[in-house]
Amino acid sequence: MTVTYFSKSSIIGPSSRYRIFQFLPHLQAAGIDCRVAPLFGEMYFSILAVQSSALRAFLKIPYVFACFLKRLWALLVMGKRDLIVIEGQLFPYAPPLAERLLRWCRYRVAIEMDDAIYLTPGHERKMPALLSMATGAIVGNDRLAAYANQFSSRVCVVPTVVDTERFKPDLTRSTGSSAQNSEAITIVWIGLAYNLKYLNVLAPALRALQPTFHLTLRVVCSQPPYMPGVEIDFRTWDFQREVADLQDATVGVMPLEDTEWARGKCGLKLLQYLAVGIPAVASPVGVNRDIIVDGENGFLAATEQDWYERLDALCRQPQLRARMGQAGRRTVEERYSLAVWGPRLAGVYQTLTENEHLNVVHRAVHGPVSGHHRSTGTR
Repeated sequence: MTVTYFSKSSIIGPSSRYRIFQFLPHLQAAGIDCRVAPLFGEMYFSILAVQSSALRAFLKIPYVFACFLKRLWALLVMGKRDLIVIEGQLFPYAPPLAERLLRWCRYRVAIEMDDAIYLTPGHERKMPALLSMATGAIVGNDRLAAYANQFSSRVCVVPTVVDTERFKPDLTRSTGSSAQNSEAITIVWIGLAYNLKYLNVLAPALRALQPTFHLTLRVVCSQPPYMPGVEIDFRTWDFQREVADLQDATVGVMPLEDTEWARGKCGLKLLQYLAVGIPAVASPVGVNRDIIVDGENGFLAATEQDWYERLDALCRQPQLRARMGQAGRRTVEERYSLAVWGPRLAGVYQTLTENEHLNVVHRAVHGPVSGHHRSTGTR
């Protein structure tokens, strides 16, 4: 079986890295020849980090134009493929002409979404058109599936997952035996710069806790946050170091505002924390409610007082941290690991090349898969 995957970016981009690049060995083992054709490379993220908006636009426009030409060439020389998977869209903000041409040429096309791109300006009409013309859709959670199901009769939920052979606990680290207010406490957050705004949700709790504990907020990102009154340990994200930057932290956090956009997120940072065996506190928004069983493998915090109380409890009780960390690791191993989902994604790709309704995907991929379909026939 042959698949071409048109990704948003090279392996440097977290979405593409977790939605396709980490799956390649599993696809190959299943006999699937999957070739990835990225749109943007590392330079794109460097351009986005430029502070001057005028300079950023000056650099971005010719770079994007060159990337579009490269993708157009990739389409022209692609040849026969059993399935084409498009992460989001072929040409951002452009009309879906290329996707229509692929369907006119009788290619089987699957649209993949791991965030609520349909909420962003310029995509309110484009995403319904893409989903309606595609053979099927692969989405990261039930919220996205509910949206895609309005336009596509073949929708499958494949959650974002982590490689538990790479993200694993540091077994040499001691969790401690008693609560010590003098103990150094590291609260960690990892993510992209445009999500730094969510840290404002827990900033009051961190400021309130600092007089009691030797507490530091570690931020693993491309730029530091602005949080007066909070001690920041800023670390530039690095692929080789990202696991270690999480392993020696005390607690992981995933604050979110309760918006439609946030409800479409796939909880990647939360899974990273749990995979390395540290407890997590998260806002009860979207998929976070599915991942965290409150009080068992982590805590959910809806208010400023919730954030203070949950973080205070974890700062004071190393035994609680150890118990929740172990439970969180089991959650990822059983439900959100690459080892579990690698073979399942291969099954999804294989099914999308068949003339069967998506309920076959649900049967073929044994385990906690969500299948969604309309009763309007097959595509």
